[in-house]
Amino acid sequence: MQYLPKLIAVVGGKHSGKTTVIEHLIAELKRRGNRVGTIKEMVRIPSLDTPAKETDRYAKAGAETIVALPKEETVVFIKKRLDIKEVLPYLKNLDYVIFEGFESQPAIPKIIAAKTIEEAERYIDGSTIAISGLIVDSHIDGKTLALGYPLFNAVTEADKLVDLIEIKTLEFTD
Repeated sequence: MQYLPKLIAVVGGKHSGKTTVIEHLIAELKRRGNRVGTIKEMVRIPSLDTPAKETDRYAKAGAETIVALPKEETVVFIKKRLDIKEVLPYLKNLDYVIFEGFESQPAIPKIIAAKTIEEAERYIDGSTIAISGLIVDSHIDGKTLALGYPLFNAVTEADKLVDLIEIKTLEFTD
């Protein structure tokens, strides 16, 4: 039996603070000695590959997987969209994987990044564990919304948010 990373998703609307929340979660998880990865859902972009460059040409010729080795990173293009269960085995050496998006995945605990209470309400479901994002600028004094979830400023309270994540995330096995 092999353990897979603990999973957490940060979901919310455009310009709600998702990326900032994730950046601070990564930094705090790393400070605690964890290995962290991210998966970003990009449903509006068909490909990150550059049209007419070599890697794109290899794919058009029929290659199913293309590995590019620039000076400071490794990029693997798999020329089909994988579902989460197919991606996780590639990340088994990590302690945590943070998803940006994927709000339709009910089994993954979620932090909602929102600008307003109304926006937060659109994303709340049974897997919600906390609320963060730009909403904290207007509701920081209460620490809890009428919605019943703790509210965290990810910039100044990343440690408290990660404490909650450590309690609420589950270890998965393959």
